[in-house]
Amino acid sequence: MYERGLMFMMLMVGILAGAGLMVVKDLRLPEALTSKVGGSAMTRYLGWFFCLVLVGITLFISIPDRQETSYYHMITEEDYQAFVWIKENLGKEYDRVILDPWKATAFTAVTGKKVYSRIHNFPKPSDNAARSFLEGGCRDTAFLRAGGISVVYTEEECRNPDLTEVRENVYLFK
Repeated sequence: MYERGLMFMMLMVGILAGAGLMVVKDLRLPEALTSKVGGSAMTRYLGWFFCLVLVGITLFISIPDRQETSYYHMITEEDYQAFVWIKENLGKEYDRVILDPWKATAFTAVTGKKVYSRIHNFPKPSDNAARSFLEGGCRDTAFLRAGGISVVYTEEECRNPDLTEVRENVYLFK
């Protein structure tokens, strides 16, 4: 399922959740019980109380559970500093970069430069090719030419004489 499908699914789930809360909001005690208790405000607003309790429980469970999820932390502080350095020090002639596809979205957001490949929802063949290139020591110069790649960012060792290291983990293609 692609991203648009998820968006519409979440819209429908939100509508169903709202309808469910509306049913809970309209809960009333049976007439026999309310006549004994009296028509107090508590009996009139019992549904609202349950509604707020349900929303509170949902938030109490879901927010802390998702705060520790690692997909919010795809890059390290060192990655971020390197991305800022690339943005500030490499001109427009260095416009296409290859790096770990998981970090590519953050890279583009920070630098504004294009990337060879990035992972959206699942790895594609180009993502696997990028990872193989980086893990193989960046040796394939033909791969760089074919992809129009001018910068390599990797924590792996690059053993390609056509690449020049200009900063830790940042290599320029001659």
